[in-house]
Amino acid sequence: MSEFSKTLREISLQSFGYGLSTILSRLIGFISVPILAHYFSTEQYGTISLVQVALSLAVIIAGMNVGSGVSFYFFQHESKDVKKKILGSGVVYILIASFLISLSVFVFSGAISDILNLRQNKDSYHSFQPYLEIGSIYLFFGIFMTAIQNILRLHKEPYKYLVCELVNFGTNVLVLVLLVCVFETGLEGVFWARAAGVFAGSFCGLFYVRKRYTLCLSSSLLLPVLFYSLPQFPASLLGWGQGQASRLLINYFTDLHEQGLFATAFILASVLNLANAAFRLAYDPYALSIMKNENAKEMYAKIFTAYSFTLGLILICFLCFIRSFVSLITPEEYHSCYVISYFLAGSFFMAGCNNILGTGIWVTGRTIFSSYCQVFTFVTVLVSGFLLIPIYKATGAALSLFLGSLVHSLVLFFMTQKIYKVNYRYIQSVIFVVVSVMIIFSTRNITNEIFSTLLISFICFLTLGFFAYLILMPRGAIRFIRKHLHV
Repeated sequence: MSEFSKTLREISLQSFGYGLSTILSRLIGFISVPILAHYFSTEQYGTISLVQVALSLAVIIAGMNVGSGVSFYFFQHESKDVKKKILGSGVVYILIASFLISLSVFVFSGAISDILNLRQNKDSYHSFQPYLEIGSIYLFFGIFMTAIQNILRLHKEPYKYLVCELVNFGTNVLVLVLLVCVFETGLEGVFWARAAGVFAGSFCGLFYVRKRYTLCLSSSLLLPVLFYSLPQFPASLLGWGQGQASRLLINYFTDLHEQGLFATAFILASVLNLANAAFRLAYDPYALSIMKNENAKEMYAKIFTAYSFTLGLILICFLCFIRSFVSLITPEEYHSCYVISYFLAGSFFMAGCNNILGTGIWVTGRTIFSSYCQVFTFVTVLVSGFLLIPIYKATGAALSLFLGSLVHSLVLFFMTQKIYKVNYRYIQSVIFVVVSVMIIFSTRNITNEIFSTLLISFICFLTLGFFAYLILMPRGAIRFIRKHLHV
């Protein structure tokens, strides 16, 4: 078995474990779609989305991207004692930071609610305060659980990682059904369920890693971690802006109905993020572990090719059949979200490719380049959002994210090639995603009849699958022509 085959097998096995974990964490969103769509209107779904916007910013501020620094120095040091202290210093930092930011969200929940009510139409006011107060509890344990799971990931223990997600998933779903469906507590039940899930999951993880770290706050170890991580913080902040600016602009220019449609489409399109997150959880430690090998660049390029083709097939499947799926699981007022999901799925495909394209930045330690890339992306999303959202509403927001992901990818590719040249099949992946999304988008109005829609979807799936093989697989077109033309 070649080294590449062994590498792919190792990453695949770990990705399978992490993939199950990621599926469970994202599955909460998928399962909640029909439940929440049945019990809540699109406006109420939009309320959940806006609260998540505020909490996601708090996560970025509390984390300061310290996890990436902990991972880097964990592999830099050979001593097991030093490794345990690095992990322990990271845990202590996260505990302090997450407590402070969660307390701030709780105390200033009223002010945050006022900010979330900033919109052109000032006729209505929605109080987000009670949901933010419950969300602060969910925030603290969510950040802590992520830090604990990072330790399991660095020790390459995907199945213990999976158990933590199983506990989180089971608790979340159980409490959600009890509070929302049985006791009819309303939107508060959604946030209490999420808080209960991460609470149970974090303590399960804590049991597994209790001997993996040494609790300390060593400045000699923590400072290098912070110096590695902090240059990436502007990129993380801009990344949040890139992802959430669309929701804020939807809130400002439109209403909570459009916010709910966008949130539903985002959750559905996140099926591509299942693959992204599962792969990255396995890929990042592996990429760091081989960064000193002489054939590392060749391995990165081969992994990119295999991954882009696999993710491309998932993208095609999603684009072709999401319309029928949405019609099946949601009430009629949610049905139009399938168009929004086309562009979101395209942006998630590019985000998955960007995970590998950015390898050169973090293996060289020149993490400031991440921030440079995000500046271009943030400006693209913001400008296009201001232009498109007032006209096309939630669909315009999805399109602005798609444009932003393409700009991010282009800038990242050309920038990393300057500092760490790898022969990725990159341009082909860009052509593929743009052509695929636009073809499916152009077929949306051909028919509304269910059997005709399924037939068109199946034809598009076969056509785009063949296209993916030709353009994404190395020398795929040449082999195909030689075989059928006997060249």
